[in-house]
Amino acid sequence: MRNFLSLSVLSALLLFPSLQGEDGGRLFSAPRRVHTIGDSTMSEYKPAATPKRGWGMYLQAFFNADSVEVNNRGKSGASTRTFYETENLWPSVKKQFRSGDYLIIQFAHNDEKCKGADVYAENARLRAEGKDTLTDMRGTEPNTTYKHFLYQFINEAREYGVTPILMSPICRAYFKDGKINEEGRHDLSKEGLDKNYVRCMREVAADMWVPFLDMTAASQDLLERQGKEFCMAHYFNCGDKTHTGAEGGMAMAALAYNLIAQEPMLQEMQSWLAAPDKEMLAAYAQNIEEKGKQAAFDAKGTPFSEQLIISQLQNIEHATGGFVPVGGSWPAGEIDEVANRYIEYTIAAEKKKGLVVETITLPVKAKGGAGMNIHINYGFGDSFKGVTTIYENTALPKCKKIIVRLTQPILVPAGETLHLRVLPWYDSNGRPQKGKKLEIGELKVTGKRLN
Repeated sequence: MRNFLSLSVLSALLLFPSLQGEDGGRLFSAPRRVHTIGDSTMSEYKPAATPKRGWGMYLQAFFNADSVEVNNRGKSGASTRTFYETENLWPSVKKQFRSGDYLIIQFAHNDEKCKGADVYAENARLRAEGKDTLTDMRGTEPNTTYKHFLYQFINEAREYGVTPILMSPICRAYFKDGKINEEGRHDLSKEGLDKNYVRCMREVAADMWVPFLDMTAASQDLLERQGKEFCMAHYFNCGDKTHTGAEGGMAMAALAYNLIAQEPMLQEMQSWLAAPDKEMLAAYAQNIEEKGKQAAFDAKGTPFSEQLIISQLQNIEHATGGFVPVGGSWPAGEIDEVANRYIEYTIAAEKKKGLVVETITLPVKAKGGAGMNIHINYGFGDSFKGVTTIYENTALPKCKKIIVRLTQPILVPAGETLHLRVLPWYDSNGRPQKGKKLEIGELKVTGKRLN
């Protein structure tokens, strides 16, 4: 069995005993839900598609499963603004709320995309100066729009009888002289301007009387104790300094467990905490990897071979030789997908018969530079529910055709429509990039219509 965790490290992280009630933590007839909303550092990933693992994937291991169901709704590329405003994100989370649930809110990585400015305000300034505007609309200003959306999440959760919790974001592995620097701690202050996202989140928590769990400080302490070399080899081993792998994801989930266990305002949640030992956590992580392997459907059906057509372009346009963002320029500072920039394909099941997509083949080519990245996600219906990443390539080679071949079956229930989205972004090295294009060839899909 592959060992996905450094057991000695986890042993040091698990500092607190189980805080169960007399009935072993089962306090209600049905499991309560702990919903988690945030960005790619929290979100779900398919092990067959990428080595990335969000810490939200492992949080369930620290709760009694018969008392608590963790509903991890972290989304790659999301900021407070885009998560709140995107139909299949915040509105769909609210549909899953039940009175008595808890909501953990953790954002900042993508709110920082405009370097601490609000993108709408920045675009107004650029238009006034006759300059090109920004196309990445995720950026929020920490003292104003970032706070605004945190207030929105809190107030709307409370309307459903849900208890909100603010948790500051994990650190980026931005080391300088053995310490995590200011940007790694989400403090973009400069030239006398205070642009500290963690401080602003703490102020909202105090104003709204909401528990504040300082994951930034906790992860900073952990990373600095382990050191840069260890962290990059064990925690941030996915090709960048933001996203964790299996070991890092579990380590961050263990920090969340410890913070919950110490917070006086969360005594009810503490009664549901389990005290998993390192062997149990290793088994939990292994189970995630095993479930993520490709599976086969044995259902009988009628084979089909169907070419799909582009049904929608969102914030992207077809230029000569490939696709580019609307306006022609790839924004600076992108390290993850932009949820509202995509090329979409659809396939609909019959009203009374489902279908299984068995293979997907798609040629892609990066033209003009070697910084092109893509995700391929699927979801269902116009609200894009059940979103899943099935392919990731964070370094498409320049001018070399790559044939994406996916053989992980996708069941499309009767009456449902499968939406397949290609989401590109460009690693711009801090500058907007023009002349870079993503070429997409003919998409081919095979499968069977169920009898």
